[in-house]
Amino acid sequence: MQLHANAKLTLLQRKEVQRLHKEKKVSVRKLAEQFHVTPRTIQDWVSREVALDKSSAPKNHYTVVTDEYRAAVIAYRRENPKHGPIRIAAALCSEYPQANRSNVSRIIQSEGLTAKPTKPKRERRSIPVGRHRIQMDIMTLPAVKGNKGREYKITLIHLATRVKYSEIRSDHKSETLVEVFTNALIELPLFS
Repeated sequence: MQLHANAKLTLLQRKEVQRLHKEKKVSVRKLAEQFHVTPRTIQDWVSREVALDKSSAPKNHYTVVTDEYRAAVIAYRRENPKHGPIRIAAALCSEYPQANRSNVSRIIQSEGLTAKPTKPKRERRSIPVGRHRIQMDIMTLPAVKGNKGREYKITLIHLATRVKYSEIRSDHKSETLVEVFTNALIELPLFS
């Protein structure tokens, strides 16, 4: 017989604890002091009929998966590829009492039905820069000392040459942006 790795008492000590408690009426607390263990450990062995460790085997043995059940899980998954193991087990539990998430999961994994459908990869394309493509950015700034409100830094960048043009304005209305853009066209190297 093998003892558990963390057993506090040997087989002989367990039998002695049981005998002393039963025949000599030694208290649990005194036995705990004598054998250098907790009273809970002594209480466990006093309450058992035998001095052997309990089996550590699972109490619920694995469910035998029949071929019929396996076929039903596979068919359901193929009809509903987006349904997961929990949903499949719930759908099949009225017909198959052994239906649960873990065995459904094992079945669909063994059949290779777990992978999500792959979308075709889109080709990554860079944004075309072009010869005269311009980017405009607007940054909100606190007003300069003494003024209230906000000011706006309007920046235009010529993407081909990376030349930048900026102006600070008190608003960013459409008319103001058109005016800044017109000024930038004069300064940026569009026709070089």
